[in-house]
Amino acid sequence: MNAVAKMPKTAKERGKVAPAKLAHVVLRTPPERVGLVLDWYKKVLEAEAMFETEGFGFVSYDTEHHRVAVLGFPGIKEHVDGHAGMHHMAFTYENLGDLMHTYNRIKDEHDIRPEFCINHGPTTSMYYFDPDKNQVELQVDNIPEEKFEEYFANGEFTSNPIGIKFDPEELSARLAAGESEESLLQRPDGIPPDLNEFPAN
Repeated sequence: MNAVAKMPKTAKERGKVAPAKLAHVVLRTPPERVGLVLDWYKKVLEAEAMFETEGFGFVSYDTEHHRVAVLGFPGIKEHVDGHAGMHHMAFTYENLGDLMHTYNRIKDEHDIRPEFCINHGPTTSMYYFDPDKNQVELQVDNIPEEKFEEYFANGEFTSNPIGIKFDPEELSARLAAGESEESLLQRPDGIPPDLNEFPAN
């Protein structure tokens, strides 16, 4: 089957009733790890607790009452690689400056570093693991929303739907040196990594 990339019409445009938004993600962990996992999301997302006890808590970084919840369940086992399930959750920043500010802040203040960095074409993305090895993508859109349909029609993503890896230190330095975000967000030429290089979880 040949790959085809396109922007679909919204459910509303197709006359369908769909959710108004994606509200939150709920994670489970052993009860003694609730605080550790919640604290990671507070640090990474600049979130604060809406509600928090020893057994569970909810955090948010915007007007939604909770974006990430962590529930403690007795008997929960450690993460095992290679099982079917959610691969990652993603959070989009307004611009590359905000994304790289976050990269440097959590690296310098909390020693939290990405496992994998890649310019997919539509997004520039950094993948992290939380303390339970849930994978979290911090990203910025490379293409203005109104130009996504045009981008997917030009064939770049179809020819390489994986992307090209990048060094976040180099990207941060180039941005700090005054290189434009527009030029830095363009996907460079290169060979896409093998899927086996992506961190598994």
